[in-house]
Amino acid sequence: MTMLIEDKILFNEIKNRNLKVYEALFSNYYPGLVRFAEGYLFDKQVCEDIVQNIFVYLWENAEKINFEVSVKAYFFQSVKNGCLNHLRNLQIRDRHNLMYIEALLNREDADGSEDPEIILQIRHAISRLPEQMAGVFNLKYLEGKKLKEIASIKQISENTIKTQLLRAKDKLRKILLETTTVKFIL
Repeated sequence: MTMLIEDKILFNEIKNRNLKVYEALFSNYYPGLVRFAEGYLFDKQVCEDIVQNIFVYLWENAEKINFEVSVKAYFFQSVKNGCLNHLRNLQIRDRHNLMYIEALLNREDADGSEDPEIILQIRHAISRLPEQMAGVFNLKYLEGKKLKEIASIKQISENTIKTQLLRAKDKLRKILLETTTVKFIL
């Protein structure tokens, strides 16, 4: 697909630091790009940050960018990539946070370096989960059971186990953020 002459002119003007063209592009595309990002993230503030970062990156790095698509395609692809990167980073952070919680809860030989209040708050949050959900969470993260083993013990499907674990993580995050000072964990 060949780029339209209008798009080549726009990108050339951005590379030449034409502030009026840059501001016009921002005014024209910003609202629609934020709405597009909200389709991925459902968090307006994060979406606004991602879109603003794309415009900042464009302004600061225009001379290094090899534009091969239309202006519209460039912006929407950049926003999509920014949203997917954000989601990937959230998943990585959640995985690390759960491993940290699991390590804290599994320590039998506590040497006093962890705050006992944190351990107590985490255990209290788990106790506030619905009984079935807490049981599944405990089997997975405190006892280290595999999904297949949990499904056999609880006599429910592995997909139900996965759903319960996802919901448990979400509920724990909300409980800990609302009721504790353990905000750095989840």
